[in-house]
Amino acid sequence: MKAAVLNEWEHIEIKNVAVPELCDEEVLIKVTYAGVCGSDVTIYKGKHPTAKTPVILGHEFTGVVEKVNSSKRSDLKMGDRVVVEPLISCGECSACLEGNWHVCRSLKLLGIHTNGGFADYVKVPAAKVIKLKDSMSDRIAALTEPFAVGFHVNQRGGTKAGDKVLIIGGGPIGMVIGIMAKRCGAERVVFTELNEARIDMIKSFGFEAIHPGHEDVAALSAEITQETGYDVVFEVSGSQSGLLSSTDLCAIRGTVVFVGFPHKRPEVDVLTAIFKELNLVGSRVYTFKDFVRTVRMLEEIVESQQYNLEGMISDTMPVEQAEEAIQKMIRGENLGKILLTY
Repeated sequence: MKAAVLNEWEHIEIKNVAVPELCDEEVLIKVTYAGVCGSDVTIYKGKHPTAKTPVILGHEFTGVVEKVNSSKRSDLKMGDRVVVEPLISCGECSACLEGNWHVCRSLKLLGIHTNGGFADYVKVPAAKVIKLKDSMSDRIAALTEPFAVGFHVNQRGGTKAGDKVLIIGGGPIGMVIGIMAKRCGAERVVFTELNEARIDMIKSFGFEAIHPGHEDVAALSAEITQETGYDVVFEVSGSQSGLLSSTDLCAIRGTVVFVGFPHKRPEVDVLTAIFKELNLVGSRVYTFKDFVRTVRMLEEIVESQQYNLEGMISDTMPVEQAEEAIQKMIRGENLGKILLTY
């Protein structure tokens, strides 16, 4: 089969490799679409703390069941359209024993620590396979993983009806956080973003956007929130300026959720957090329950036509161009999600 293999840091080679052989309780998936993630960029650059080469990247993918080797998944059959929750937990550490599999002490992911979806076929744990309704296209299904991140982030932030929400950073993850914030009942969702093309995309989804280079974020935010501050602030940029403004712009006793990965150890305004009695929250991937709920929510969005989710996909490229897709992200040329096709 054809696969995009990260042989060494900053070098992907398109190779013919053997189709994976199934072990017990595994399913073989024929991949139809795979999303390119910011984590793939981090791995490609050799900056991921636990990834090793060689590896087939790709943890955001959808496909069709090709073969099932499971006594527990009698519901799965050849031809079923599915998505896969890509987390691999040890099941033995304290986090796993408490049911928090997604923050396992030795958490691994398909496409990072074992071969993933940048290939014609990928083998996955049978328990992680979720069937899709016919109403959801393969292209939208490929967005499930980042939307699960967005939903879990809102769960961590406690987003609720009537909240005023600020999202610092309007890239693909910021966008899905915004959509999921509205699904959780947020009254207003406001972005700060420097890229004017991304601002246009943000506004096309019905959200408000402030350009920090051209507008006074503090003054506009005071007007939007009647000077109380935002109930929930999601810091998605990972920038030092974003981290500092997150506490400044949050309401007293509000919640700041840290989502973006800083390039170096950052500074956070702890004094403001103390004086405002803020909740400072981390968020990592998603629970399996959140992932399944995300699939159903995406199906509801598609069926209700609440959002044009196709508008989230800015580029579609053949898997042979996986390295160019990653370079495109490094250069900041993609506005939304890049999908690889097979």
